Amino acid sequence: MVSFVVPCYNYGQYLPDCLRGIFGQDGGFDDFEIIAIDDCSLDNTLDVLRTFADPRLRVIGNERNCGHIATVNRGLQEARGKYVVRIDPDDRHRPGFIQATLPKLEAYPEVGLVFGAVALIDAKGDITCEHSGSVFGPGDRKGNELLRILEKNYICAPTVIARREAWMAAWPVPGHLAFNDWYFNVMLARRHEFYYVDQVLADYRVHSQNHHAKIVLDKTEEASVLWVLEKIYAEVERDRVLEEHKREGRQRIYGRQYLDFAEKYFGSRMNADARRCYWQAVRMRPELLFQSGVARHFAATVIGRSLYESGKQWMHRLRR
Repeated sequence: MVSFVVPCYNYGQYLPDCLRGIFGQDGGFDDFEIIAIDDCSLDNTLDVLRTFADPRLRVIGNERNCGHIATVNRGLQEARGKYVVRIDPDDRHRPGFIQATLPKLEAYPEVGLVFGAVALIDAKGDITCEHSGSVFGPGDRKGNELLRILEKNYICAPTVIARREAWMAAWPVPGHLAFNDWYFNVMLARRHEFYYVDQVLADYRVHSQNHHAKIVLDKTEEASVLWVLEKIYAEVERDRVLEEHKREGRQRIYGRQYLDFAEKYFGSRMNADARRCYWQAVRMRPELLFQSGVARHFAATVIGRSLYESGKQWMHRLRR
């Protein structure tokens, strides 16, 4: 059986899309349960859940608003399936999600987690990018992803299915973290191989109320990422060779994460934080300064955005 864990809070307008994506899996697959945990939503979330009269849907209500992490932890604890999927209610699965992923877990016992490519959709559900986020070339891939995932979280949560025992070995997510997806990806990569399916498995919705956008603005993402990295480097991997590579890659990994913080802060017009993180990234990995756009953005945080924007307009006029 597969358990789909859906932590719900004030995303009632998107929830029908999410649930229909689960119920509508290809091949007549019906050996699953949906665990929807409502975290005291203030919108129509509970009304939406009541419209899906299906015994495979279990609705659990928190007695008080506990927050995203506690709600995810509760959902995983309630899961009874051999395999577990965690999806937010504003995202949706493609019909072939189960058919593309479940056979990989059945065929390869060394694989703890399977994931794939994702499409981007807007608030209305229209596709804005058909294939996003893959760091691989064409074709499937199987292997250890720890070093790569420490540098950047390239695995989109709604495309993931993993063994329940793998999830629970990393459970619970520490309550102070701003996210659960990268934490689980890192912790599972320490113990299991991953399998990448070169196929779009889910649609990730980009809208103004995205959780990941909020944690950039309040800077809890940065603090949480650094906490996870400190935890990983305070511990020793079971695989001696993997541990050696992890140690060797420490400066590269931290530098890449600081560049990711910087670019997100720059995009959010948080200039002081962007400048601080660009400096840390370049100090650790000077070659990052020559990556496309980095030098320009770093300079913009020093000279000021208004002067930077005026310069861009001037250069644009010269190119005409």
